[in-house]
Amino acid sequence: MSVFLTAAQASPYVVPTATPPGDLYFTYQRPDGDQFVGSAANAENYLRLGFTVVGELTLSDSDSFRDAVSPGAGAPPFEGTSVSEVTATPGVKAATAP
Repeated sequence: MSVFLTAAQASPYVVPTATPPGDLYFTYQRPDGDQFVGSAANAENYLRLGFTVVGELTLSDSDSFRDAVSPGAGAPPFEGTSVSEVTATPGVKAATAP
């Protein structure tokens, strides 16, 4: 547990004396119970909106960030999903000449 997590979970919120590292993320919980991953640097803003901090993660690269915020996003498309070579967009078919 980092000093940043301790500060974010204190009541009332205690502003840390340093900026959290760029690879430190918190799991925030909205008042309705939904959770999401966001930068630890935004903790003060989220806490003001009534969110709580329920955990922390260290994500060192974009792949680990993507896996944390959108599990399965790096997986190949489902069987039968068309992929256009023109746009490389799943589910979009390329136009064919008549």
